[in-house]
Amino acid sequence: MNKIKILGLMVMLLILVACGSGENEGVGAFAYQSDGLPDGPIVYIFNAHPLEMIGSTFADLFVGEMNVVELSHLLAEKLESHGISSLIEERCTNERLLANGWGFYRSYDATRYFLYDVKENHPSLQFFIDLHRDGIPHQYARADINGQPYAQVLFVVGTDNPAGYGASYEMARTLHNMMEERRPGISRGIWFSGGEGRNGVYNQDLSSAIQLIEMGTVETTVEEAMNTLIILAEVIAEFIQLSNL
Repeated sequence: MNKIKILGLMVMLLILVACGSGENEGVGAFAYQSDGLPDGPIVYIFNAHPLEMIGSTFADLFVGEMNVVELSHLLAEKLESHGISSLIEERCTNERLLANGWGFYRSYDATRYFLYDVKENHPSLQFFIDLHRDGIPHQYARADINGQPYAQVLFVVGTDNPAGYGASYEMARTLHNMMEERRPGISRGIWFSGGEGRNGVYNQDLSSAIQLIEMGTVETTVEEAMNTLIILAEVIAEFIQLSNL
């Protein structure tokens, strides 16, 4: 058995451990909505790569202090404090990959299914966040601002979007500027991603309001992530209120 097949089996084993034995398939999403908030969720948060961890090391990527799904729940809690109700995807992306016999590179096809489902069943949704963490060295994904450590964010725009990527870029640019106004240096900017070896669409053809956000990296600390989530929630809430999406 060659190294590629062995690696593939190891990844599948990790997927099974992370997702369980299928009990999450079809569960749906968890709503964060307090009494007094408008009916129906406004923001949908999901994770194309739910195994991504922070508080980890490059030697052991799948063991860490917190994964991006947990970070998504924390972001939803902070949005709720600003009067924005959210929906968190709880179906496991990796479980869907296994069910369809898809490789890891089809992760965005798995989340595409979820997006179709929630858009149909929750017409109140206006803003969609695919939350990730990056895989670059720690020193390039953090910033000390006013004496506080922050995980830097990066907005990813797919340039292979068949619907065109102009609207996605404009939204990303606005969010980047709003982040920078609050904490200069907290955003790494916008990465235009496309071409050979890239997904290049990231489901942004379904809506210009779908934003792929990389927050921090493998070695990001929980403190850095929490500080950034506070600012990110403020920005998203203000953006939604000002844009009247």
